[in-house]
Amino acid sequence: MPSAAIAAAAAVHDRRGVPARYTRFTLAVTAAAVAALALAATLAHTHPWATDPLFWLLAALCLAGEALPIRLARRTSFDEVTISTAFAFAVLLAFGALPAMALYALVTLTVDLARRREPTRITFNAAQYTLTLATPALICALLIGAPDPDTITGNVPTIVLAAAALFATNHILAATGSAILTNHPTLPYIRSDLGFYTWTSGFQLALAPVLIASAHQDLLLLPLLTLPLIAIFLGGRAAVVNQHRALHDDLTDLPNRRRLSEQLDDALEQAADADPLALVLVDLDDFKAINDTLGHDLGDALLHQVAARLRAAAPADAVVGRLGGDEFAMIVPGADAVAAQAVTRRLLERLEAPFDVSAFALDVRASAGVAVHPGHGTTRSSLLKCADVALYRAKELGSHVEVYADGASPGADGLVLAEDLRRGVQAGELVLHYQPKLALDDHRPDGVEALVRWQHPELGLLAPAAFIPVAEQSNLIKAVTDWVLESVIAQCASWRASGLDLRVSVNLSSRSLLDRTLSAQVHALLARHDVPSSMLQVEVTETRIVADFTRARRVLQELQVLGVRIAIDDFGTGYSSLAQLQQLPADEIKIDKSFVMHMETNANDAAIVRSTIGLGRNLALDVTAEGVEDEETLDRLVDLGCDYVQGFLLGRPAPADECARDLRAHRAHRRFQRRPLATADQAPAA
Repeated sequence: MPSAAIAAAAAVHDRRGVPARYTRFTLAVTAAAVAALALAATLAHTHPWATDPLFWLLAALCLAGEALPIRLARRTSFDEVTISTAFAFAVLLAFGALPAMALYALVTLTVDLARRREPTRITFNAAQYTLTLATPALICALLIGAPDPDTITGNVPTIVLAAAALFATNHILAATGSAILTNHPTLPYIRSDLGFYTWTSGFQLALAPVLIASAHQDLLLLPLLTLPLIAIFLGGRAAVVNQHRALHDDLTDLPNRRRLSEQLDDALEQAADADPLALVLVDLDDFKAINDTLGHDLGDALLHQVAARLRAAAPADAVVGRLGGDEFAMIVPGADAVAAQAVTRRLLERLEAPFDVSAFALDVRASAGVAVHPGHGTTRSSLLKCADVALYRAKELGSHVEVYADGASPGADGLVLAEDLRRGVQAGELVLHYQPKLALDDHRPDGVEALVRWQHPELGLLAPAAFIPVAEQSNLIKAVTDWVLESVIAQCASWRASGLDLRVSVNLSSRSLLDRTLSAQVHALLARHDVPSSMLQVEVTETRIVADFTRARRVLQELQVLGVRIAIDDFGTGYSSLAQLQQLPADEIKIDKSFVMHMETNANDAAIVRSTIGLGRNLALDVTAEGVEDEETLDRLVDLGCDYVQGFLLGRPAPADECARDLRAHRAHRRFQRRPLATADQAPAA
């Protein structure tokens, strides 16, 4: 009979303890089985079954069928079908109730003891199978009489009726026991997968009369009938192995992304509207450095050990899976935000002990984000999004564990805007404006900074501050950044073809600094458009770097190796130390406009600007002053030895063709023309 569901239920009670209700049910079934066995002994027909070779051959096959279940692959799991029932039913048809019931009980006890199962389950299984044979024995006794192999051919309808009674009794007893163990309603549990169980049980029960009829002709035919069963057994094992590979990660043997998604969907379907359920995303910090330094083989060995620790530290009813790379996920049924955070902290603490990999003792740290049903979402996609936002927040703050907070994601209006942005990116509604940058040594235009805008069909032209936070919180920032990089590099190539050789600067979001594929993407774009890497500059703010300094430095180093220039934007407003600045692969620092705009009237601002220019000179970094809006500030910066300036005095952000006309005009007049205030104010792009 199919037994995977029963085994799963038994695994649950092994972790949680045997419910009192299950114990009472087991006692009732056992009492009924003992009574049935006593009645069978009283009414037993005299038959020399103990000396009949057919009985012992069927007994051996019954033992083999119970010890070697056939595994059948299902949609997301597998079922085990024990074909011992077919041979026990054959013994019933040929020799009567007493030898069949005694044999089946003894076989079940032997196999369960060998597998060291829990005593309550051993007792229940033996009693269940004994009682299972009692109902078909009663039908055969009433309609056929004394068992005799010669009566098989003339009583097929009775045998079918007896088989149906056997199946119904076994299925009801097994499903009721499993429902009690898993605390599910009994009737729905009995009805679940009834078609599958009917098909598999019908197959093996139909085999019983064929076995007896064949053995009656020639006992040697009986072993031959087992050959198809052996083929099914081997095929089932292969199918289960292939299915396991399809649903599990090859390296760690944890559920993969596909299987984890299915399990999360199932857990959400089983959870009531108000039942808590937590989803935890775990990401290793600086794992790429281990791969790059020590090699992928050692990195794989580390991931294998990490998976083992996560699985061991997770609650008994939790599901741990690997999403890919160094990203793991855990589903914790019944956990609210407080409980999930506590579980996650214990999980990360288990990872703090050094990992012994080959000859290395590796220290690993991880960050985790937590989202909880139903408060943070009721669907797989919503929980994954919220957990991802929380994970990003944990990395940004360096707090290791963060629970999703409503304020960390856009509200109803923000969600509408996020959906509009998703559509807008695909519809080509994003536009780029460019602001000139002047070299002070010869007053030549050194380059431009690209600033993304969104031409919203209803809200008009939106500045980055209006939609970039929404993009970062809704996982659209990757699409926005991809579009900006493609468009900027293509525009740079177009300008170069027309004789306007300009370096173009692009602002990177904090999410981009965590993107391990960024350097490869930039390299491919530069090669596609035939643009030298030195003509591209990326700008990042101090705060975005400090949020995950090590990973940001690694991404920036990869870009600098390509030849791309690196600028630290809004310098002076973050919290980076001079030691960190010295470690960064920077080519330029840009003084924040909040210091530059008031340096003529505020002595403190002037001192900061002067000190920053001196710092840049001592570190061999170019210095750009942002926010230059008047001639006096420009002249003062020239006197201080600033390298570049940028601001409304030189030109406001404008579309590419308009900006190009201004730059060409500057070559003739040696001065940028003032422009009217743009619709979208000057603000960082993606």
